[in-house]
Amino acid sequence: MIFPAMTVASAVDLAMLSAMLGRITEFGFVRGRTPFARLERWQTGYLPVYAAWAAVVVAAFPPLFGFA
Repeated sequence: MIFPAMTVASAVDLAMLSAMLGRITEFGFVRGRTPFARLERWQTGYLPVYAAWAAVVVAAFPPLFGFA
């Protein structure tokens, strides 16, 4: 019973591995560094916003919704 599940899981893993390797060989590890660097700066600029939101969720939501 477990053998068919293992076979299907292995087939899915191999398909994903071949897709990953195909993209790496097609584009390289890092393609077009300039647009990626701009996106990276934008995302890391929002880290303080994400941290503040996480603090609000952890500190304010439980008392606000009565989960004390």
